Amino acid sequence: MKKRIMRGLVQSVILLVGITFLSFLLSWLSPGDAAERMLKKSGMMVTEEQLEAKREELGLNKPLLIQYKDWMINLCKGDLGTSYKSKKEVAAELAKNLPYTVALTAVSMLLVVLISLPIGILCAKYRNGLFDNIWRGLTYLFSSLPSFFIALILMYVFALKLGLLPVIATRDWKGILMPALVLALTLAAWYIRQVRAIVLKEMSKGYIDGLKSRGISERKILFGHVLKNCMLPLVTLFGMSIGNMMGGTTIVESIFSWPGVGKLAVDAINYRDYPVIQGYVVWMALIFLVINFVVDASYQLLDPRVRKGVNKDA
Repeated sequence: MKKRIMRGLVQSVILLVGITFLSFLLSWLSPGDAAERMLKKSGMMVTEEQLEAKREELGLNKPLLIQYKDWMINLCKGDLGTSYKSKKEVAAELAKNLPYTVALTAVSMLLVVLISLPIGILCAKYRNGLFDNIWRGLTYLFSSLPSFFIALILMYVFALKLGLLPVIATRDWKGILMPALVLALTLAAWYIRQVRAIVLKEMSKGYIDGLKSRGISERKILFGHVLKNCMLPLVTLFGMSIGNMMGGTTIVESIFSWPGVGKLAVDAINYRDYPVIQGYVVWMALIFLVINFVVDASYQLLDPRVRKGVNKDA
């Protein structure tokens, strides 16, 4: 167990270094100059001397490897740098925007679970029936629509026509409902098909016939045995989706002006705010590493065979 944990930590460190260096390299190769943008924002004519002085102040005139080494040393000290745009610490900027992303993720995933689990199970139960065919058609429709198009439709219906929700997200439950609904509809369309396929695969196994022959009701088989045995793949799916959302859903957050980390990252890219971009990359890498660890740990709680090291396919 200790060897497994140590191996996981080493792999995580290597992955984190690789991801951050790649991001650093892409930022360095990207067109545009953060120093020039900052000086031009003041509205004054920018001279070459001012530009060089600003680059030196920001450390942009150093070679790439030196910049990355300095940044990594500061990262090990817990310092993500200072934002070029706000002049505040990047860690503080992320901490300020993170609660909004966490709230949006929680509401969205709650809606996804409430929509996709019962519908996916019922689609599997009534396979190729009217209920199944209708929902399969709806899931294909919503899967093919981009999230910004769904957002525009919801804005038109709930904000402009019905006046129930604000167009620009406010910081209360009304403000979070529409962006969360956009994310939930997009994800639930995919999850319904996944839940249907997983449940159908489980229902085709031999032990189901044994349970039926013993007179156990179909409802008890479905919810007491099939759903329980489907939890491992479902936990993996939900875990990866939570990781994606915790990284910030940039399109939805930008459309509704929801102040999450995704919108913060988009603004940083537009401004060439490299410290914030790197801080966002670190956050994304860490959240996926943590989610993977939590999902892996949950396997041992959900499946005794994993705890005992037994091959599940045996």
